[in-house]
Amino acid sequence: MNPNAPAFYSQRGLLVQVYDNLTLAEWETSRNDVQFYLAEARIAGGPLLELGCGTGRLLIPLLSTGFEVSGLDASAAMLEVANRKREQLSPELAGRLQLHQGDMSNFELGKEFALILIPFRSFQLLLTPEAQRQCLLGIRRHLAPRGKTIINLFDPRYDLIVPGKQPRALPPRDLIHPVSGNHVLVETLERVNDPITQTFKEQWRFTETDPNGVLIRKEEHELQMRWTFRYEMRHLVESCGLVVEAEYSDFQHSPPAYGKEQIWLLRRE
Repeated sequence: MNPNAPAFYSQRGLLVQVYDNLTLAEWETSRNDVQFYLAEARIAGGPLLELGCGTGRLLIPLLSTGFEVSGLDASAAMLEVANRKREQLSPELAGRLQLHQGDMSNFELGKEFALILIPFRSFQLLLTPEAQRQCLLGIRRHLAPRGKTIINLFDPRYDLIVPGKQPRALPPRDLIHPVSGNHVLVETLERVNDPITQTFKEQWRFTETDPNGVLIRKEEHELQMRWTFRYEMRHLVESCGLVVEAEYSDFQHSPPAYGKEQIWLLRRE
């Protein structure tokens, strides 16, 4: 591991610049989560809040519901991208979108929401059970009566959480930089699992080259996440005063299954 590598999403650079392309390649194409969240948002009503909103991948589509939409993220760099997208919207749409920088485990927005979302496994960036608990308590404070929340986690696979250093789990990905048009090679160099804290650290490298293969820049970033088992999560949410309304293993409403997704639909009583 590179001890000097910055945390994921924390700095401007290649990671943030190619994030939307990387997400499209690895997530939206295979899982199609956006339509799932839009359908649930239209049922729940507004206003809507997304925690860990990043560059606005989901926030912008949520505006199509006609509701007020708020997004909160800890990364100023990611929010800069989201704000540039906001500036390109019509005045009517932009007026219904609010962006906030903050920690999802300690936030106060001064209003209630009909639906609060934590998509794309962002909840697992909270690295301790206490941080997760504070996040859930914050969600409950911000939910309107009978309000709902949807949280997406990955369901831990035992072969991927073996203790210690692990071989590279993901193949290299070749992306196109959205501004320069250069090639960006994305590599996961190594992974270290800690079963005591239920966390892993991954070292990622982003390399940009021009059409002639000349190196433009190279960056490394460290991704750290916490895995949470299914019944651990159920106990956690119920201890925070939330009721489990449904649980799925994918965005097509399939029942719970080992090693897929944990998609929790929760309700405030």
